[in-house]
Amino acid sequence: MAEDFYSETKDLVKFLDVADEHTYSSVIDSFYLLEDTQLAKHEFENTDFINESFGRLYLMFHGVLNSCYMQQQALLVICQKLGIDQNIKEIKEIEVVAYRNDFSAHSPNRGRGKSEHSYILDRHAMREAKVKGYTANHETGFIFREANIYSLISSWDIVLERQLQLVAERVLNSKT
Repeated sequence: MAEDFYSETKDLVKFLDVADEHTYSSVIDSFYLLEDTQLAKHEFENTDFINESFGRLYLMFHGVLNSCYMQQQALLVICQKLGIDQNIKEIKEIEVVAYRNDFSAHSPNRGRGKSEHSYILDRHAMREAKVKGYTANHETGFIFREANIYSLISSWDIVLERQLQLVAERVLNSKT
């Protein structure tokens, strides 16, 4: 049984045209993460924000922003492992991840020392499908940010789809 698994894995390493089983596993794990987070985004997009509790809205907004961040990271791993360097700057600078970093990062404050600041998410704006809030403790002063969550996700999905097309072309071309 274990021999079959290793034999199949070696065949898949050849199929993906990657260096070794570790690289193959990184790519496959990233594809699984893309699938799981896409399911989360789909669930989010089918939500009636008006009738949700604020607690549930916080969970959903933080969750979908983190899902986009996780997709970004998975896509960067796939591209790095498969040697795809097109559009990397655009992927790294995608706006939805900037909003995630401000509003849903794993810290109440971003930065260090004087540059440390935090954003407060406007709970009422979530009912309008907006990521909206401010920081009053940024070294440059008061900063306000606002975006429609659907626009942020849609912009990311365009970049994601275009990059996945490059991934598909890379895999298909490695077989010719």
